[in-house]
This record gives sequence, C-alpha cells and structure tokens, in this order.
Amino acid sequence: MVGGNPYILVFYDIIIYMSNILWYLFKMKNIEPSYKILNPDNCVMCGMCLNHCPTYMISNNEAESPRGRISIIYGLNNAMLEPSKSALEHINSCTLCLACESVCPAKVDFYQLITAARDKYFKNQKIIFRIKSKLISLFLTNNIFKKIITFSISLLNQKFLKKFNKSIFKFMNYTQIQNSYITKTNKLDVQSSIGIFTGCASDIFEKNVATSCISLLKKNNISSEIINNIKCCGSLDYNSGRIKKGMLFNKAALKEFSNKKYKKIIGYASGCSTFINKNKEDIDYQDATSFILDTLNKKEDLNFKKTNKNICVHKPCTTKSAEIDFLGLLNILKLIPNLKIYTFDDDYCCGAGAQNILHNHENSKNIVKSKIDFINLNKIDLVLTFNIGCSLNFINSINLNEINKVQVIHPITFLNARIAI
Repeated sequence: MVGGNPYILVFYDIIIYMSNILWYLFKMKNIEPSYKILNPDNCVMCGMCLNHCPTYMISNNEAESPRGRISIIYGLNNAMLEPSKSALEHINSCTLCLACESVCPAKVDFYQLITAARDKYFKNQKIIFRIKSKLISLFLTNNIFKKIITFSISLLNQKFLKKFNKSIFKFMNYTQIQNSYITKTNKLDVQSSIGIFTGCASDIFEKNVATSCISLLKKNNISSEIINNIKCCGSLDYNSGRIKKGMLFNKAALKEFSNKKYKKIIGYASGCSTFINKNKEDIDYQDATSFILDTLNKKEDLNFKKTNKNICVHKPCTTKSAEIDFLGLLNILKLIPNLKIYTFDDDYCCGAGAQNILHNHENSKNIVKSKIDFINLNKIDLVLTFNIGCSLNFINSINLNEINKVQVIHPITFLNARIAI
C-alpha cells in the first residue's frame, strides 16, 4: 500500500506516467508512421491534454476530453459501441481548437481522428444535425441565399426594428453595426495586384473587412480586389462531417487561386487560412492579417490617430496554423497613441470552432463566459479578432449579456480606421 504521504503519491503518479510513455515507445517502435498518426491506439491515455481542453474545462467530464473522445472513436470503430446520440454528441462538441495536439507526447493527429469520425458517422447523426449542417452550407455558399441574408440583416438592423428583432430572429444576435469603422480613401498609384478571398460566412457577416482591406492596401500603394466566384474554402463542410463536399469546395477554390491572375491571394478569416494552408501546395496564399502586418512593418513613417480606447486582442486557436504573427500584431497596435491594449488571461478556445455555435451553442456560451467576464471587468470598448467564428461567438454573447457599448471588429478594420496618411 502506498500510504498517505502526498510526496509519495506524487512520485507514484510520475512512475505510472513514465511507465505509460515507455510502453508507448516500445509498442510503436516498429510501426509504420501512417499508423502512428491515425490509429486511436497511439494515445497512451496519459491525460496531459485534459487541462488544455475547453470542453473538459467546463464539464469536468472525461467523455468531453480528447482522451475520452479517442476512447469513444475506438469503441465505435471496433463495434464495441453503437453510434448513439450520446456517443456522437461528444464527438460533435469538440471545437477542433487542437490545444491537445500541442501538448500530446504521442503526437496524435487529433484533427484527422475527429474529422474522419464525423464523416464516417454523419449518416448516424440526428436528423436535425444533418439538416442544420446541410442548410448552413447551402445558405453560406449559394449567392442568392447570401444576398437574401445580407439584405435581411441590413433591414432588421434599422432603428425601428432593432428593439425586437433579436428576440424574434435569433440569428440577429450574431450581428453588430460597425459603420464608424468603415473609411474611404483616395485613389493612389498602384504597385501590385492582390486577390482577396472573403470566405463564405465572412462575406456576409464581415463584408466591411474586405472594404477595409482594400482601403488599407491602397494607402500603401497596393491594388487589390475581391475574388467573387469562390463559394467556400471547404472547411465548413469538412469539419462538420462532410469531407467529400468540403474537398469539392476546396479544390474549386485552389483552382481559382492558381489561375495566375493575381500575384498573391490573401484571405482574412484565419480558419479559412488554416484549411487552405493544409492543401495549397504551390499557390502563393497568405492570411490577410499576416500580409498587412508585413506591409506595415516595411514602412518607416507609420502614422496613427490618437485613440482613447480599451481594446482586447483575441488570439484564435488558428493563429499558428494560419501563420499569423500575434506578437507582431500587438507591436503594431502599440504604435497607436493613447490606446490601452489587453489580451485575455486564458489561452482557451472561445468555443466557436467546428460549428459549435450552431450545434452546441450552450457549450459555446459556457466556454466564452470567462472572456466575457474579462471584457466586463476591464471595461473593454473593442474586441479584435481575426477569425469569423470567434467574432460571431463574441458578438452573440455580448448581445445576450447586453453589453451594448462593446464592438467586435477585425484588426484590419481597426488598423485601417486608425492609420493616418
């Protein structure tokens, strides 16, 4: 018997953990790399991922952890479990933030495991889940539906309708009016041509970011235009369990990107950039935030307007995979006189990822709650984030909590409004 000495108990836990690691190294020594990456057996159940998982953080439920989901997938794939409502709900609730991957000693490819499981068992999902997934894809990728949604949002945001529209039309909780941050610029000499990919949801809910992107690049003598004939990068369907559909959108987008019309393609949603980066091959694509930071860093005479605001800069889970220099963004923002800059205390996902705001909105609200509390505590005026899902989740929670003075905007929109030429 080990006894009650806490130091002995800690030592005992360390021995057990190290034994698991050694077992893993011995077991996997002669196995093919592809098996190591894709088989749930690769997980040694060490539990290092638990405290990094946002859904485990709010539930303290093993089934809501990466380790628990791997066990469920293993059970499903080996006919030890039925693809029941309960089992699939745990797989669906993963936000695909991939914080677990960054700390996993076994280097489990969790993204591949979850997306493959969602695809394999999509037909077993609840009817409402399948309908929602297909409808959201249709509404966000069909030009006619997009125009109807855009017009509806514009109409319902009129003053005479605003008082009651969010109680009747729930999707209006995901919108804000940001006219004060849209600026116009004069025509300037151009040096290069850039194609701007707006994404599907961004094209509806963050249309002003494309305008700001064009404007900010003009101020730096760079011409750009929106690419209009691309429906989606593919991540919307791929991440929700429709891999074939997602790859059809992705291949169509990459084909358009490769037609050599533009010297470079940029996109301003980091989730899209992450997915495109996985498949882009020899296409010259860069996230728009990253490209604009590179552009501004080349200028020696940057001039910004005084801004007496408290801003909080959010770091989406896709920051690293979208290849965005977050510290570089903070350094540019520090050049703005009188601006007080905050970042969130925790590094947890905001809860929006992988359509959680559609299928698991309670989860999304619970995960983002600590960030909403931070916004209230520090009297934040503006939240800056460069991913559309995160933006929608923040806007929804801010509206539900009636924090009316707080706006959520893209860093490109903010920089464009504050830069002086």
